[in-house]
Amino acid sequence: MILSEFCKKNYGLNQPVPTLSNIIIYPVKALSGVELTSVEITQGGTLKNDRRWAMVDRKGRMQNGKNNSLIFSLQASFDLEEGLVSFANEEQQFELSANRLLEEFLSERLKKPIMLKENIEAGFPDDPDAYGPTVVTTSSLETVTSWYPGLTLEEIRARFRINLEIGGAAAFWEDQVFRFGEQPKSISMGEVLIQPTNPCARCAVPMKEPATGEAYDEFYETFIEQRELNKPVWLDVRSFDHWYRLSLNTRIPLQQQGKILNLNDPVEIL
Repeated sequence: MILSEFCKKNYGLNQPVPTLSNIIIYPVKALSGVELTSVEITQGGTLKNDRRWAMVDRKGRMQNGKNNSLIFSLQASFDLEEGLVSFANEEQQFELSANRLLEEFLSERLKKPIMLKENIEAGFPDDPDAYGPTVVTTSSLETVTSWYPGLTLEEIRARFRINLEIGGAAAFWEDQVFRFGEQPKSISMGEVLIQPTNPCARCAVPMKEPATGEAYDEFYETFIEQRELNKPVWLDVRSFDHWYRLSLNTRIPLQQQGKILNLNDPVEIL
């Protein structure tokens, strides 16, 4: 294979300039996402309204698909301009902020007392040290979709719940920001600087059907086998202690507050 063919196949060269192709936020942690055309960076270095609210029990424990299987029955739709949420097969809309009726509804559906906490500035990230958005290429998600007969790209998106997608780049293009023993390379998206922290280790949630919680047979085994087989040549394997990882965990420097991410913003590894 001549060099140009090798580069095109393995490095995604001679392809369109990478751009931000999808923005998804999750207003209530563990519930459905909302696709946006633009999003503001908050004072806490997060995407505005992403994981702004979280469901907690009396002991303050976050409720999610890992510890409460009834979460999967809550198919939510959001009107962020009005601050409202509705649920499939329910006529009533609920206010998201300071709404006792919503907490009563969630308590009934999740079979335990639930409070809805709110953090406008920083949200409720899984990792306080990697509080920024998760990032992946659309090609990565398409490749993962091909590993699972019967699943669509939209279903894979719903399982992995990643915030920012990059179009016009090869599968797992994002992995090249890591070199063992070195600080991860930064990424610019339009006017916003994003600092990757580590490859995102996935939990049990992607193994389950988002609408029902039903497990996909051998999802984990298939993923780790195919992830290793499909690793790009630019990936430094020493940066991966296991293969059940997909997307970048990140931080956004706090001085980026107020900047806007827009669809079609150019993306570059610095």
